[in-house]
This record gives sequence, structure tokens and C-alpha cells, in this order.
Amino acid sequence: MKILVTTDFSDNSKSAVLFAASLAKQVPETALVFYSAVSLLQPETWNLSFYQEYEKEEKKRLTASLEKWVKSVLGSQLKYISSCKYLIEFVQGTEQAIIQAALKNKCHYICIASNGAGVLRKLMGTHTAYLVNHSSIPVLAIPSHYKSTPLQNILYVSDFENLSGELKKLGTFTGSLKVNTKVLHYARMGVNHPETKKKAALFAQEKYQDIQPVILPTNLEYSLIERLTKFIKKEKPGLIVLFTKQKKGFFEKLFLPSKAAELTYSTKVPTLIFPK
Repeated sequence: MKILVTTDFSDNSKSAVLFAASLAKQVPETALVFYSAVSLLQPETWNLSFYQEYEKEEKKRLTASLEKWVKSVLGSQLKYISSCKYLIEFVQGTEQAIIQAALKNKCHYICIASNGAGVLRKLMGTHTAYLVNHSSIPVLAIPSHYKSTPLQNILYVSDFENLSGELKKLGTFTGSLKVNTKVLHYARMGVNHPETKKKAALFAQEKYQDIQPVILPTNLEYSLIERLTKFIKKEKPGLIVLFTKQKKGFFEKLFLPSKAAELTYSTKVPTLIFPK
């Protein structure tokens, strides 16, 4: 597993660094690329050769600062990471630069801290939102004040569309993790509807025997956000997994409505978002 871990050297971004390191401890041979995109413009009074020399020295200085900062954040946890790389890039657009850096370094995931109240409450309108809607690489969004602990329970929230394909992608993440996985689905057509039962039968297959499906009726008295909040409060998963159609899809339907502001507990939970 290879993860691009973004940081701007702030306290808020520490949660992404700590989460990635904790994950690396659980998954052997995990490589981390610590990445910071920095805005740097050439002053009009500087000639090109002078600016290029300055840029070279500044990148060298910032790369050393990044390594020092990461080591100060992680301390003894560094010994559990099989490979570390420190990367500084001077860019004009941070979000696109993150995506391109992840692609260039052949990373499997992008790990980013979410500022403000947390991942799900203030996701839209942030760097994280852009990555979720544009990155072909799955995004790990970590609340800025999250305290990393080993992953033990994962909650995959599913609309049951392309279930086998999504479970296969989820398996690439959980394959080396010893975790309990639950799949939560709110059945719009009813728990006992033939179509619901047909899709749920997938979990009877041997390769999915360690995954527990949780199929609940759609109670229209409460919004999806309210139902999900209640379930998360009860189950306390260490990670929520979602799949989204970029631009318009399940993810936005789930978190863009005004009721999203009520999802306060879930803002404390890291989220892994795959593109559909």
C-alpha cells in the first residue's frame, strides 16, 4: 500500500500524518509519501536564472523542514513505516497538484486532514471536497482533531449498486487489516423485498463470510443523515467507507442537504471515499 499524505505544516494537518502512520503499523510494507504543495511566484524584479537558483535552494530547505516536522510529529512511530518520502512542490493550484503528485508517485490513496468541525459536516467547499469530486484515487479524509487508534471496525455505507465491484475495491484496502467490517444498507423497497434479498445473498459467498450485512428499513420519519448518525453513535466505527459518483451521486445526496449540519458525531470519524 502506498499513501500520499498531505500537509501544510499546521497542527490541523497532523491528524492525517498520525492516521497514515497508524495504518502503516497495521499494514506491513506500507509506504508513505509526505507531500506539501507550496505557492511560490517569481518576483518581477528577479531574472529567471536567479529565481531558478532560489527555487532550488528553497525546495531543499523546505524538504528538510518537512522531514524534520514529520519526525517531530511521529516520533517513535516512524520505525513502523517501511518507506518514507518527503516531497515539496511549488504550485499554483493545490488540489490538482495533490492529485497529480499521487498519480506520479503511483499512490493507492490520498490522506488529507479536514479542517473545521470535521470531515462530514464541513466537507463541501474544502480541498477535501475537490479531491472527492475529481480524484480517481480514493481519498482518506481525517478530522483535524482526530486521535489515531488502530482500526478495528469499518462501516461501509452502501446503496447496493454495483455491490460486488465495490466490495472488491474495499477488499484491496482491508485485505491486510484484521478488522470487523459491516455493510449498512437502508432498503428503500423494504428489507424483505425480493430485489433486496437477491442483492444481500451475495454475502452468503465464502469470500464475504467475514463481512456482516446490516439491512435496515427506510424510516421516512427521519432523514438519512439522522438515521446514519444514530447508527454510527451506536456502532462507533473506526472508519466509514463511501462510494460516490463524482459530481452528482450518492455522496452528495447524503451530505449536501441541510440536514448534514446535524451530523455532528460522524465528524469525528475518518472517512474513506472511493469514486464509483
